[in-house]
Order: sequence, then structure tokens, then C-alpha cells
Amino acid sequence: MAIRLATMALDELKELAGIADYPRWAGGVTVDETLIDHHLANDDLIEPDDRRDPNAPVPAAEHAGRVAWLVRHVARDGCSLTIRDGRVQDGNHRLAAAMYRGDALIRVCFMD
Repeated sequence: MAIRLATMALDELKELAGIADYPRWAGGVTVDETLIDHHLANDDLIEPDDRRDPNAPVPAAEHAGRVAWLVRHVARDGCSLTIRDGRVQDGNHRLAAAMYRGDALIRVCFMD
């Protein structure tokens, strides 16, 4: 499997991967600016936890709390994600945080 690392314009990545809006998680769950704003205003931030079950269903509010944590704690243009076969394989929360902030750049690991 070939791996290529790149830093690219967020808008270019969104076009390349066919991303028009915030990511969707299992069950069609998504977040929007209003929900992220609410979590930021209330300091309802959920930091990453490698012990959580990545396959467990998560409500939109929890996704928004995770995105809000990233908005506050990851440097602008500092998000990264993994793309495989034109789809985000890892990094939906980081992508949502970058989109929310209006980051110009994003780091990408392309897996072919």
C-alpha cells in the first residue's frame, strides 16, 4: 500500500474528496456551527480518549464536544487526516474543527 503525505488547501481537499459540508458519522449523525458554538460557549469540551470504542454510537452533542475541544486546542492549520479511496478514513472530528475555524491548510495522509 502506497502512502503519500501532503499539506494542501482545505478547499482543495474538500473538492477532491467530494466533501460539501461537515462530516457524517455512523447513523447519519452530523454537527453544525450552532451546536459547536454552544459547546464552546459552555466550555463543554470533550478531549480525545483512545480508550473509547470507535464503533459505539455517539450522539451529535458528543461529536460537537469533541470538535469544540479540537477548535480550542489544535493550532490553526494544524489538523491532519487520512484519506483512502477518496474518503476520510480517520480524522472526521479534526476535519470538522478545521472547517469550523476556516483553516486554510490541512495535512493529509493519502493511502492508495
